[in-house]
Amino acid sequence: MWPFIPFPEHSPSEVDGKTYDYIIIGGGTAGCVVASRLSEDHNVSVLVIEKGYVKDNLVSRMPLLSQNMFFGDALQVQGNRWSEPIPGANGRRNRLWAVEGLGGATRMNGMLWTRGFPGDYAAWSEMGLEDWSYQKLEPYFRRIENAIAHPQSKFRGHEGPIEMRQFPFPFVWTTYFEKAIREMGLRLETDLNDPTAPAMGSFNLDTAIDKHGSRISVITAYLSKAVALERRDRLTVCTGTIASRLECKAQTGLVTGVHIQSLKNPTRHFFVKARREVIVCSGAACTPQLLLLSGIGPKKSAEDFNIPLVKELPAVGATLSDHYSIPIMLEVLRKETFHILQSIWGLWHILLWLFFGKGLIALSSMSTTIYVRTDAIDKDTMDVKSYNSEEDCDNLDSSMSRNVPDIELMIMPNSSVERAVEGHTLMSLYPTLVQPHGSGRVELASANPLAQPRITYPMFTNEHDIKSARLAVRFAMRLADKFQHSDYPYPAKLVFAPGQNTTILEEWEKTAPIEYLPRQGSGISSVSGAPKSHGVQQSSSQGGTTAGTRSHENKTWKSVTDEEIDDYLRRVSHTSLHFSGTCPMSNTEKSGVVDQSLRVHGFSNLRIADTSVFPKIPCCHTMAPVMVVAERCADMIKAAWEGKRSH
Repeated sequence: MWPFIPFPEHSPSEVDGKTYDYIIIGGGTAGCVVASRLSEDHNVSVLVIEKGYVKDNLVSRMPLLSQNMFFGDALQVQGNRWSEPIPGANGRRNRLWAVEGLGGATRMNGMLWTRGFPGDYAAWSEMGLEDWSYQKLEPYFRRIENAIAHPQSKFRGHEGPIEMRQFPFPFVWTTYFEKAIREMGLRLETDLNDPTAPAMGSFNLDTAIDKHGSRISVITAYLSKAVALERRDRLTVCTGTIASRLECKAQTGLVTGVHIQSLKNPTRHFFVKARREVIVCSGAACTPQLLLLSGIGPKKSAEDFNIPLVKELPAVGATLSDHYSIPIMLEVLRKETFHILQSIWGLWHILLWLFFGKGLIALSSMSTTIYVRTDAIDKDTMDVKSYNSEEDCDNLDSSMSRNVPDIELMIMPNSSVERAVEGHTLMSLYPTLVQPHGSGRVELASANPLAQPRITYPMFTNEHDIKSARLAVRFAMRLADKFQHSDYPYPAKLVFAPGQNTTILEEWEKTAPIEYLPRQGSGISSVSGAPKSHGVQQSSSQGGTTAGTRSHENKTWKSVTDEEIDDYLRRVSHTSLHFSGTCPMSNTEKSGVVDQSLRVHGFSNLRIADTSVFPKIPCCHTMAPVMVVAERCADMIKAAWEGKRSH
């Protein structure tokens, strides 16, 4: 009967006035995991509040097509959240994509399972968060994993709900890039998630794709329709619903309930009561927004919006971090890229997927990635040094926080800029800053919970990050050069990179929507706060370049200048969608928002479980670590209430 029964979604009017043991705000990656684990207990009631809906459809199950952010409503992708003008990017604004629907980012991401290096979590431990060392987290990684790609690995989990497979690309260039990578001093590794793997190298990637070639999301793995129907007596999923404010009592340190509104009719207000705990899983943008709307955060924010201050926590929204990327692209034959799907072959690959779960549609946009640390790159050759002779230290020991890579370079058979580059078939080298030093902010733009928060994006706010980005670009260009001289049998021209002919870049810039450009009256000019040009004229925020920049064409990794790289960085860099750190974990409420038990400082029954609690952004794609945070949160809650009964 289940195939003919829809997922049991409820409206806010159906839950109004009711009391639940646990209220989970946000049904994204973390929220689904927490809800699934808590509702395993037959003696509790769990409510999930989600702004979007379930909308499980054919496109959302296609691994490659479901990564297309412009499918919009079909995938519940929201593209109406924009950063404030970014001084270090010519005053451009970044579109900060989000998925508002059950399953969250696991409905749209690259399905990449990357734990992060042990050194990532050694850094957390060194911040006084010993309960979050790699040794404490590894059992949770194992719990989640079913590492099909590594059946004999003693370091990986084999019974978890997330199946992981590897799929090499069927393109000729893969072999030649491997040759180029080895020539630059990097090893080829098969398991990025093996804790004994080196801290730098080229790694095959595990992807969450099942044996039928379908995307594995937290809905399919944790909160499927079958699970929701089986637990409908104790699990309620309320969709199309906005959490507008927490009902808090500062004197008792308790959250007694949540004020909610209907997305379809936001003038209607409802209230649900919490018997035990409220867990906020709304993500790095919306979690701090909800706290600020509830009077939890900086005193000034409450005063500015006439919100009664319940608990002063200066760190709420104060330390936004993200990975951000610089597209470097080569023009290659259509058959060597995913652009082949734009031809008649696209229909063939869709049929392959529909009938056999095979073909390009059944792949992630990435199958391998490179991790390097800029301090280990020889500046004269761009070769990677595995040993630091000056400090007598192994650069490949991944257990050490000092060795955590700060650059990831992804190789993708498609364009990596947000808008199409018409008339060109491109593949990307995609250097990404994965240990940025700069930070941004999430603040209220309005006391209306329907309004998007004001987001100050952290791109190029720190000189260290600018230097790292420059080196990352040179490294990517050097790799492209090695590849071009690897006997690859087809043409591969570097067309989207600093120091090249700017015609393609200029034409692409003309397609930018008005939202990208600085707001009128923002007070930010095209060059304000940008990396120093050292005498080279800056590009305009309206697109195009100066004559001085245009004269430098077809430069190599060695001859391109820092000024030309800086100009390019300002024009093309964009988010890698790993927002985190806006409600960081800390042992003190002066520097953090939650303690090591994920409780909000000053409250006994309010926790946060999403990327906002990361005290320092790990260098990996964030799906795996946020699921571990969610699993641990559920365990902590169960332990706290073990033996207690609802009454």
